[in-house]
Amino acid sequence: MVYAPPPEGMVAVPAGWFWMGSDDAEAEPDEHPRRRVFLPAYYIDVHEVTNREFKQFKPAHTFPEGDEELPATKVYKTEAIAYARWAGKRLPSNAEWEKAARGTDGRRYPWGDRFETNRANLDPHKVAQAMGQVCELPVTKDGRRKVAPGSFPTGASPYGAHDMAGNVWEWVSDNHRDSNWLRFFGEYEERGILRGGAYAYSPKQARTTHQAFEALNATCNDVGFRCVMAARPGR
Repeated sequence: MVYAPPPEGMVAVPAGWFWMGSDDAEAEPDEHPRRRVFLPAYYIDVHEVTNREFKQFKPAHTFPEGDEELPATKVYKTEAIAYARWAGKRLPSNAEWEKAARGTDGRRYPWGDRFETNRANLDPHKVAQAMGQVCELPVTKDGRRKVAPGSFPTGASPYGAHDMAGNVWEWVSDNHRDSNWLRFFGEYEERGILRGGAYAYSPKQARTTHQAFEALNATCNDVGFRCVMAARPGR
């Protein structure tokens, strides 16, 4: 089937099968098992939603002067869902996010199986511990490591999506249902799923299969998002 070109600021992810999850030794239990998943075609944002874009939707959104083009953070999942709907899009599913990040060959990082410094915005000290070498990363004027979209072009995914490893965590539409830590009455607590790692984390959290979890009524200063939409038939 022929699809229309993606809207400006988005890239196309074609329909088809891909490898989701991991059976690697370092994988968390929630990443298991490695399995084949089929997805229809869709478009995904090249970059995380920026402060400038998010403020158009939420005028009360605040950020430091000069950070207009940095990813919007401290975003609640409900706000991310509402923004996506306002923009005519939606949050990616867990599977859509992972396919856009790793392609069809099951790679550990958007660029391949081996972590390489300076392809993702991560904590340089944690990268150094993992790699045994110094990693120089750009910082904003006040020393924060959250950087503008596209600062790591060699870290783009197979489809051309940037910063899917590091920079800021990204909400997806799925929730994770896990046992309440005190197991009160056998209840379960649903939490939102975050993908991609963030600037204060290590290569382990930046793997394409890694998942983090956040309470549905909470957020953090390194939590943002990007959007998707279904691919449109072409002529």
